[in-house]
Formats: sequence, C-alpha cells, structure tokens
Amino acid sequence: MAGSPPFRGFLIDADNTIFDYDQAERETLAAALAEAGVKPTPAIHEAYRRINDGYWRAFERGDVTQEQLKVARFRQLLAEEAPDCPADPVEVSRRYLELLATQVHLLPHAGAAIADLAGRAALGLATNGIPEVQRGRLERSGLAPCFRTVLISGEIGIAKPDPRFFLLGAERLGLPPSEVLCVGDVPATDIRGARAAGMASCWVAAPGAAWPPGEPGPDYTIRDLRALAALSPSPVFP
Repeated sequence: MAGSPPFRGFLIDADNTIFDYDQAERETLAAALAEAGVKPTPAIHEAYRRINDGYWRAFERGDVTQEQLKVARFRQLLAEEAPDCPADPVEVSRRYLELLATQVHLLPHAGAAIADLAGRAALGLATNGIPEVQRGRLERSGLAPCFRTVLISGEIGIAKPDPRFFLLGAERLGLPPSEVLCVGDVPATDIRGARAAGMASCWVAAPGAAWPPGEPGPDYTIRDLRALAALSPSPVFP
C-alpha cells in the first residue's frame, strides 16, 4: 500500500519534472532541421510534437521499440512537412539525439531542490527517455551524484507505466515501496504506474495544467520540486 510522509526515497521523473524538455526540444529540433535543409517553422514544430507524442504513446503500450521510434518520427515528419527534402531521416535522428544530449535546461528551482533532497533521502531518476540523451544531460547538469540509482526504460527493458518499473526503483533504493514517493508530470505514466505498483504518487503540475477527467488523482500535487522537502525527513548533517 502507498505510504505517507516523511518518505525515505523518491523516484523522480526527468523530462518536464527536473529538465525543461520543451525548451530543449524546440532548440534541438530547430538546429537539426536547419542542418538538414528544412526551415524550422512553428507549423513543423507542432507537427513534430504531434507525431512524437504518438510514437511515445505507442512505445509505452509496447507497440514500437525505442530504436524504431527514433527514426520513424522523423521519417513521418519529413514525409508530411518536407516531402521534397532529400534529407535522410536516419541522419536527422542521429543529429537530433546528439544535440539533445547537450541541452541542459533545468526547470526553476529544480537543481537546488534536488541537491537539498539528496541530503534528506535516497533519490532515483526514473525516465522513459532515450538512454544516451538522459545520461548526457544528467552528467552535464551536475546532478548525477545526487541520485543513488538511475532507471531508464531503454536500459532496463521496462517502461512506465508498467508497475515493475517502479518496484524495481524501490528495490534499487533499498527501501520498501511504502517508503518511496514517485514524482512526475505525466498522469498516464508517472501517476498511473505508481498507483498500479501500490506506491504513493506526486504530480508536478505545470502552469495551466489540468488533471485528466476520469483519471484517479495523485496522492500529492506540487508546482515545483521545492515542495518535496515537506514530504521528506529532516536534513542529514555530518
């Protein structure tokens, strides 16, 4: 059963929970498309977001692999939005991921909040993202030492919202699931998956975000990661 504060461990999502993924995506997509000879217009960016979201939902259902996703989204984007462009979607994908791994935009207060929380509890990074991108950004962010474990779906072969993902996270933290809080911004993966694992959940609600109708709610809702201090033990001093 889900526990209650103070939580001794936290499984924390990466994109749009710690990192500002939207900004990184905009900048990276614009650069990769420009290098491929495609003008990065707002319409193309919106098309990419629609296509990309569709492939990630398919990945979470187990309908496609991450390797397929990487290229298929650019193949479809170029076919729809730049049919006369001779760019190779394999090369566009490779360059996009290479650039994205260097984009380290933290959400407001996220860096300080994670550093503070690491002095209070055991932390695990829990993401469905692409391994080379997530590893690259985590190392460049300077936050890697704050995490006792890093769970990336492409490395462990299990993706959120599969409850096994969350239970493995608790095991790696060396804590019972009842003492771990799962934190993320996506109701259908972060919160639903934690609930299926019998673990407590915390929704990081972006400005203007509304909880999906009919979706059972999280145990906690916060606006930024500083609020996690109130759900954790007192700081550990040497």
